Amino acid sequence: MDVSNPLLEALARKDNNYQAPKGLGSDHLGGEEVLHLIGHALYIALYISLIASSIIFYNSANLAALSYAGWMIFACGLVILISSSRTRRRSYRMGEVFAQSGLYAYVRHPEFLGHMLIIVSLVFMAQHPISVATGSALLSLLCIEIVEEEKRNVEKFGEAYRDYMRRVPRINLLAGITRSMRERKSE
Repeated sequence: MDVSNPLLEALARKDNNYQAPKGLGSDHLGGEEVLHLIGHALYIALYISLIASSIIFYNSANLAALSYAGWMIFACGLVILISSSRTRRRSYRMGEVFAQSGLYAYVRHPEFLGHMLIIVSLVFMAQHPISVATGSALLSLLCIEIVEEEKRNVEKFGEAYRDYMRRVPRINLLAGITRSMRERKSE
């Protein structure tokens, strides 16, 4: 059988261990990367759904105090998100291995914290079961992503990141501020 295509040759030989040469599709995404992309797509779709439901069902339980609290939490989350994003970009421009200044000195994942606060605020503003369910799903996805990111960071940065993990809490901003104040007093 005269076959010039390597894939067809392998099929003709019934070769189950065939690996495509570079340039013939071997650079496709692996299973873990595909799951990661699916998680991001699901997260974006749920986030958009939560924003839409918060607009549609705004103050549906007619609890004005909860709605006002939602706006205050939203403002805090937005400030944390923007501030930490700027800090991360600035630290990368300065050639730091990973950000440890600004809010990153108090919590390891301030951007995730900002998103979590925004999600909770949208649930408070909507006061509707659909928003509660969507917000809960989003918070669950964020918690999973935090753990996965920490695994990747330990793999990428090694002992430096493990040391950072010992010194700085994951997302508990109050614990991070308290720890920092104690360190300053002891100096």
